[in-house]
Amino acid sequence: MQTNGNATQWPEGYPGRIDAEEDIAHGHCFLVTTEAGPLAVFSVAPGPDETYAEIDGAWHSNADYYVIHRVAAVRGHGVARAIFTFAAEHVDYLRCDTHEDNGPMRHALESFGFHECGTITVANGTERIAYDWIKEPLDDSTSRS
Repeated sequence: MQTNGNATQWPEGYPGRIDAEEDIAHGHCFLVTTEAGPLAVFSVAPGPDETYAEIDGAWHSNADYYVIHRVAAVRGHGVARAIFTFAAEHVDYLRCDTHEDNGPMRHALESFGFHECGTITVANGTERIAYDWIKEPLDDSTSRS
């Protein structure tokens, strides 16, 4: 992220070993690999997520959702699309957030069909751009603006 102009999204040491161990213990940690080795690691976990309780903006649905967090990937291999496709095959509603300066992730989210919802504040007090994605067709508990 630092080489792509996003030096402040993750503070030093985050995500750390404890984050990975918790994701693994809960069955939320996933690895993307090829014959050559690992390309990415990420978390997909059921909500609610306290980080998403307050938003300056609005989510496109109040339905149950899963969150995609801690995406660390090699750029330029279509890894983000693979991650989003995997998650979308398993759930109907996803939420994700990223730093304003994380251009590659913002582009990947929007290209896949995530919609910007507003901003949230994460635990360290900094803001993130919030996105959501709803599998079509929409059911009665969802609405798109």
